[in-house]
Amino acid sequence: MVTACISHKEDVDGIVSATMIKSIFNGYPFLADYTDFIPILEHVTKMQDVEHLFICDLGLSKANEKQFIEILYGLRKKGVDITYIDHHDLTDEVKNALKSKGITLIHTIDECTSIQIYDRFSNKLPNRFALLAVCAAIVDDMKNKPIANKLYRMYDKQFVFFEATSLCYAIYNNQHDMDFLLSLVNDLLTAFPHEISNLLDSARSYAQKVSANLSVIESNARKMNNLVHVQTHDLSTSIVANMLLASYQDVKVAVAYKEKNGNYVISLRGSDSSTHHLGRIVNKLSTELGGSGGGHEKACGALIPKQKFNEFMEKIDSMLA
Repeated sequence: MVTACISHKEDVDGIVSATMIKSIFNGYPFLADYTDFIPILEHVTKMQDVEHLFICDLGLSKANEKQFIEILYGLRKKGVDITYIDHHDLTDEVKNALKSKGITLIHTIDECTSIQIYDRFSNKLPNRFALLAVCAAIVDDMKNKPIANKLYRMYDKQFVFFEATSLCYAIYNNQHDMDFLLSLVNDLLTAFPHEISNLLDSARSYAQKVSANLSVIESNARKMNNLVHVQTHDLSTSIVANMLLASYQDVKVAVAYKEKNGNYVISLRGSDSSTHHLGRIVNKLSTELGGSGGGHEKACGALIPKQKFNEFMEKIDSMLA
């Protein structure tokens, strides 16, 4: 019998989560983003030998939560044990629906997924996994949360930031190389990021892309009433949104987007002055426009049909007034 783990492929939190589940339960990793999450879940349902399924760091939206729950119900009828571990916003209705069918839910918006896994299963993990969990918290901008901060203070600050950034940039630089990402899951079982062959070279390559795009982002950015936005081609939308927010401190929200298969993949980041819950706004609006999205109060993402993008931006801008 097999333990499977579907985890987010696009950032440190998802990769580290998959590594920890592999270490503890020998979980076979399936890495997904928000565009192929449901198809990969459906693929797992067709496997005959899955005994336990972990789903990590993959938040839901109004566009997919009903289908997600229905698929999990089908797996439970087959006798599959399911554990869902996440830190994105979940409604009480979804939480209750999952728990009612015996699905184990490990969830809080106060700690990233990797920190939750480490906190729950630390007695089954080598101590070195605490550093990897802290790397995930740093990249998710959640290092000041109670458990993450306690672990963070165990390490030299420069060292842990170096490890987090190196791992993050290597993942971003290889988003379309599944062999690299799966290999990374295995390598992290026994090595710190800087010890993994070619990881620093890959991180350096991505750093060069960031450097080359600094002036491009600045010149191409466009301001609206309450937000600033820019299109990117080479970089992660989340990194560009953070860079944009740092450059335009007089706006409430920074938005970065890139085209993918007739849609726009969008990241939004809120300033300290923003009083809106971006994740909930984007979840509702993206669904209304035929897309999907959601996330945290000041950091979220969406997938919007290209022809609906201008409408999405105008409505978001007006809602931030």
